[in-house]
Amino acid sequence: MPRILFALCSLALCSLALCSLALAGCGSATKVTTPPADPRGEYQGSLDAYQACVNSNLNNVAACEDKRVQMETSERAYRSH
Repeated sequence: MPRILFALCSLALCSLALCSLALAGCGSATKVTTPPADPRGEYQGSLDAYQACVNSNLNNVAACEDKRVQMETSERAYRSH
C-alpha cells in the first residue's frame, strides 16, 4: 500500500511540475511593447548619440557597437512607421 501511495504522490508532483513549466511562459507572451511616441525624434537622438560616440572613439569604433545597434533599431522603427 505505501508503494502505491508513493507512486501516486510522485505522479501528482510530476504532473504539477510539468503544468507549472508549461504555463511559466504564458505571462510574457502577452506583453506588448509600445512604439515610441516620436519615432523620428527617437531615431535622430540615437543617430546623434552614435555619431558623438564615433567622433570621441575614432581609434576604437567597436566601443560604439551598442549605440549603432540602437540607432539601426530606431531607424527600422522610423522607416516602418
